[in-house]
Amino acid sequence: MYILIGILVAFVAVVALITWITDILSSKKQGLPQEEKEVEIPMDCCGAHEVCEFEEMLQNPNEIVYFEDEELDRFRGVQSEQYNDNQIDEFRDVLYTLKGDEVRMWLLSIERRQLQLPNILRQEALMLIADA
Repeated sequence: MYILIGILVAFVAVVALITWITDILSSKKQGLPQEEKEVEIPMDCCGAHEVCEFEEMLQNPNEIVYFEDEELDRFRGVQSEQYNDNQIDEFRDVLYTLKGDEVRMWLLSIERRQLQLPNILRQEALMLIADA
């Protein structure tokens, strides 16, 4: 009985390995990294997507873009020096999940939502923008 189960487990492992290798080889054949998917770029794109996106956001002063951070809206009216460590960590968690090109847009979103970024995070955000 145990021998039969062992053979079955080995067979499943071999099939999984063959499937994985086949997937890797087909991705390499297409010239794409295995985990990345091809992104279709619109014909009218200028090639500076993140700049265009930020400029578009600047031109629409009423537009607020959320970065899955709606829970931060409860801090409306809190002064930048009044946050406790746990509240600062909530902002920090969002900040460090953003891509480098999203930090400027997030800061604009924070401002438009009438939130004040904790003082300590202002420097960190500016450093992230400079590194992007």
